[in-house]
Amino acid sequence: MSVRLYGPIRELHTLAGDGAPRRREAMRETGKAENAGIAVSNGRVLDVGSWGTLRRRFADAERVAVDGELVTPGFVDPHTHLVWSGDRSDEFLRRCAGESYQEIAKAGGGIASTMRAVASASVATLAAETLERARLLLRLGTTTIEVKASYGSSVESCKRELDAVARVRRKAEQRVVVTFMGAHVVPPGWSRAKWIRALVDDLLPLVAAHRAKVSFQDAFCEEGAFSVAECRRVLDAGRRIGLVPKLHCDEFSALGGVEMACQLGAASCDHLLVSGRREFAALARSETMAVVMPGTAFFLNKPYARARAMVDTGCALALGSDFNPGSAMTPSMLFAMGLAVSRMGLSAEEALCAATVNAAHALRGAVPQPLGTLSSGAPADFCAWRVASLKELVYGFAFLRPSAVFISGRRVN
Repeated sequence: MSVRLYGPIRELHTLAGDGAPRRREAMRETGKAENAGIAVSNGRVLDVGSWGTLRRRFADAERVAVDGELVTPGFVDPHTHLVWSGDRSDEFLRRCAGESYQEIAKAGGGIASTMRAVASASVATLAAETLERARLLLRLGTTTIEVKASYGSSVESCKRELDAVARVRRKAEQRVVVTFMGAHVVPPGWSRAKWIRALVDDLLPLVAAHRAKVSFQDAFCEEGAFSVAECRRVLDAGRRIGLVPKLHCDEFSALGGVEMACQLGAASCDHLLVSGRREFAALARSETMAVVMPGTAFFLNKPYARARAMVDTGCALALGSDFNPGSAMTPSMLFAMGLAVSRMGLSAEEALCAATVNAAHALRGAVPQPLGTLSSGAPADFCAWRVASLKELVYGFAFLRPSAVFISGRRVN
């Protein structure tokens, strides 16, 4: 058995546990160890412990110096809209001048403008642009990414999105999990009823057979997008062909999508900016992950989700970036952690948990377990940082990048 030994590490956070999503006090237990090392074999963690003990146990192992004093599991980003084309910088400036997100959308901007750009882009262009974004996320410490195909405006453009994602999955260094989100908004030129029929009758069978290997289906339950009943119809159709449901909900208005998604056994409910006690209670009673994305609130200048209340209620909370061209040009999971601590009331330990092991549970069934941890048997995905502690990492959230990134024990950055 070939073994590599990584260390010495001044401060290591393993997030080791029982394999379940963390809730309440368990989110603060990060498995902190000092003067530690990681033993890796066949791309998975063999053991973690004190550097001295591991050196004696694996005396013949190849030793790999870690370029940094702090080591964490690689970040898992469970919510990105990585496939897009075009530019929406003008919308950002219009919002800064006082227009709302909804006003811009009603004037033909917003998601519909990205749909038009995607419709005119080639598969090669979409794949190249998406791959470059994946590489950016890798440099920022994200070793697993969820990628939504979410801007298709016809059967053909949805297929080209998925074709592009399939190319990215072959070439990206990260683990890539694919979500289909045809129910984002009704595309320009379609009636609501006709688009929903196309989703159920034409697009979902295409998705099920596509080489992109789609694991999840998402829908946007929001005023101006899709109703609770419409989302349920589409998500139910996806479940029949093996797509696990997710739901965008409570970003601008609470329509009852959280309760519906929990009833369906959705992997996650995402956004939750306007969620309250009723929604928190439903999530706490369920296995559905609550995914909050503070970068969206930051970018849109909206109130942040009540993450502190979610944790205290017993929700299984995860963080995502929501990296997309219109409402969250915020690709860094560390930036999301910093906002979660500084604006949403989480501790540094809770934020790290939400960005790693809990984020992996928002992708349950589509990633190897126990991803997001450095437990024995976990994929050896980890980041080294040139800071001495977790508190220094969160303190420098606006500018820090990892000094080294490893996936399956192999340095990729």
